[in-house]
Amino acid sequence: MTTPPPPPPPPGNGPGGNQPFDPAGSGPGPAGPPPPSYGSAPGQPPQAPPPAPGGAPQGGSNKGKIMSIISIVTGVLGLCYATCFVFGVAALVLGILAKKDAEQTGDTSVRTMALIGIVLGGIGLALGVLAVILQLAGVDVYTFDFETS
Repeated sequence: MTTPPPPPPPPGNGPGGNQPFDPAGSGPGPAGPPPPSYGSAPGQPPQAPPPAPGGAPQGGSNKGKIMSIISIVTGVLGLCYATCFVFGVAALVLGILAKKDAEQTGDTSVRTMALIGIVLGGIGLALGVLAVILQLAGVDVYTFDFETS
């Protein structure tokens, strides 16, 4: 199967047809000096080209950092509300995901925050399991009587 030839150009798009306005009136001809290159001068180390406009920030994404911070917050909530297992589970899952992301990027501060979230989530889950076991055993874990008679 052969491809058909390209259509002919529309009228007016030939040389000098639909070109931008040139106040000097030189028409089509040699362009000015070439744009500067991003290479390096002789004897200098090579230079990186400038970043593309609208690209990702140079530091990478903040996905791991955000997950580790949310992991710490949900871990603290898991400690405060030990019988609500959602916070402890969320802290563990987000902490593990943030730790994996930090190990890929090599960011030690994110890895540390992720480990804190994992530990807080684990402690919150352990306290929640302990509270449920004590409740099932008949101990009232929610009543504190500070008066002793």
